[in-house]
Amino acid sequence: MSSSEEFQDASTDYGPLTQRQAENVADLGACRAEERLYAKVGRSVVGKTIYILGAGLCALAVWLVGYLHLGTPK
Repeated sequence: MSSSEEFQDASTDYGPLTQRQAENVADLGACRAEERLYAKVGRSVVGKTIYILGAGLCALAVWLVGYLHLGTPK
């Protein structure tokens, strides 16, 4: 049984979707896709921000070691 036959069988139980129902389903799908996109972009931004902050802290630590001569015992 192909998926189109399954869909037709399922649609005969409740009747075909009205235009309004189809638009509601499409809107719901678009909203969920948008939420997933924002979540993915948010994770990407947070990850890059943490990476940049970590690199900056490492650079600051290296500069402080050189500037204050913290790494060489006297």
